[in-house]
Amino acid sequence: MKAFFALASFSLLLPALAAAQGAQPKNVSKKTRSTSTPANAAKTPAPAAKPVGDATPKVLYTDLTIGEIVAEDANRWSEKMASRASVGGFVTQINKSDDGDTEIRICENPKIDPMDRARCIVAKCIPHLPCDTPPVGHPITVKGITRYDAKIGNHWWEIHPIEQIEK
Repeated sequence: MKAFFALASFSLLLPALAAAQGAQPKNVSKKTRSTSTPANAAKTPAPAAKPVGDATPKVLYTDLTIGEIVAEDANRWSEKMASRASVGGFVTQINKSDDGDTEIRICENPKIDPMDRARCIVAKCIPHLPCDTPPVGHPITVKGITRYDAKIGNHWWEIHPIEQIEK
C-alpha cells in the first residue's frame, strides 16, 4: 500500500518536474560559437536611454487654505486632504531648530502673534532641501508634504518638508 502511494505521488509530480526542466536555459560554453552568428557580426544595440529632463514626474499639489487644513481631524484623513499641499498665508515667525530645520509659522493674518492652531500652520525647511525665506509679515505660498505634529505642546498642522516656496 505504501508503495502504491509513493508511486502515485511520484507520477503526479513527474509532469511538474518535466515542465520545470524544460523552462531552464541551456548551458552554452563560452568557447563554442553558434554557426548561425558570424564572429564579426554586429551586436544588437542597447535601447536608447530616456532623456534626463523627462525622468522625474511632475508632482501635483492640492491647493488648500489654512482654514481647510486646520479644520481636518488628524485622526481621520478625509478625501479633501492630500499628502502634498500648496498653502498660502503670511510669515509671522521664523525659528532655527536644534536639528537644523528652519521653522516658518504661516498664519491667515500677518498680525497674529502667538501660535494660533486655528489660524496658523508651521512649515519646515530641512537641511537637505534648504529654502530662502521671506521676512516676517510678507505673504508666502509653500508647497510640500502635509503632516500633523502631535508632540507634547505642539498639536498643529505642518508642511514638512517644504519642497517649493513662492513669495
